[in-house]
Amino acid sequence: MFKILVLNLGGTSSKVAIYEDKNCVCDFTLRHEEEMKSSPTAAQQVPYRKELVLNWLREQGEKIENFDAIAARGATIAEAYQGGTYLVEGKYRELLLELYIPDMPLIHGNRIITPLSLSLVEGLNIPIYITDPSSVNEMSDLARVSGIKGFERRGRFHALNHRIVGRKHAEKIGKTYKEARLVVAHMGGGISIGAHQDGKVIDANDAGEGYGPFSPDRAGTVGTEVMLTLAYDRGLTRQQVFRMVRGQAGLVSHLGTADLKTAEAMARDGDKYADLIVETLYYQIAKEIGFCAAVLDFDLDAVLLTGGMAYSERLVKTITKKVQKIAPVVPYPGEFENEALAAGAYRVLSGEEKPIILPPDAAPPKLAY
Repeated sequence: MFKILVLNLGGTSSKVAIYEDKNCVCDFTLRHEEEMKSSPTAAQQVPYRKELVLNWLREQGEKIENFDAIAARGATIAEAYQGGTYLVEGKYRELLLELYIPDMPLIHGNRIITPLSLSLVEGLNIPIYITDPSSVNEMSDLARVSGIKGFERRGRFHALNHRIVGRKHAEKIGKTYKEARLVVAHMGGGISIGAHQDGKVIDANDAGEGYGPFSPDRAGTVGTEVMLTLAYDRGLTRQQVFRMVRGQAGLVSHLGTADLKTAEAMARDGDKYADLIVETLYYQIAKEIGFCAAVLDFDLDAVLLTGGMAYSERLVKTITKKVQKIAPVVPYPGEFENEALAAGAYRVLSGEEKPIILPPDAAPPKLAY
């Protein structure tokens, strides 16, 4: 039996869990909104969150040396060349540590996951694994080409939840994940929709600050003229424009809330503008699903709806009505990140899969021509 410690760090919370093989023994969310105000930098957060994790382990009667591996949620910037479980060592460790800027305010917990994990296992022979980071890039050449040479399209998406939901559904229909043809829509603070084929996500929208549907607080696709106006005519800095399209856009821009439940309640209470915006959100998600279905030649096993927004009955009903002629629509509400992290580490520990080890000269994937 393998014992795995899962670390899933967010901005103001840290999700931790203990797994034995693929079974969750216990999990907990450590919240620290106020502490972020008094200890805002990355250098301050590493020892602070490390002690939180160690204290929680002590409460469970556990010691770090009792674990066979740490399964950590990966950072978004270090390039990942394929889906799977990466060993945090060598070149990959080097790339991840580049994200750690001690004196900078902490943007997200994934910026400190590597120094925190390394600190926890210092002097111990405990591997650190990262499964399906959101920078996984398996997109086809067709999907990468943009309208300007030298600027490739990227599909930064919720790879971790995408792929475990894909695995779950493939098993449900009696196929392997590699055999299944799926469109998966993860709908949370960001919305990413991807085409899954041959065990890869061959196309996906950029859920960070790129293209696709608007989300609770992100702009999604906006016109060139809009971006030029923001960048040049309003006197905004690069950072101000960035914060506008990611953080102050979407539902926040239109309705003043990033909470879909609140937006839907406004619509139910007779706010016609709120009703329009909510319907537009669903419309844009359905349209992106259609794009990905076309990538798969409209030959797919299912459309899967996941993420926190998939708890909305109105959302599921509306999107199902629009896309059900393509394939069955199956909701998998919520997120399965901890389970996915533990499962990825277990597959390596048990010998089912080999860990991915980046070569010393690793470079971003290039077009084939």
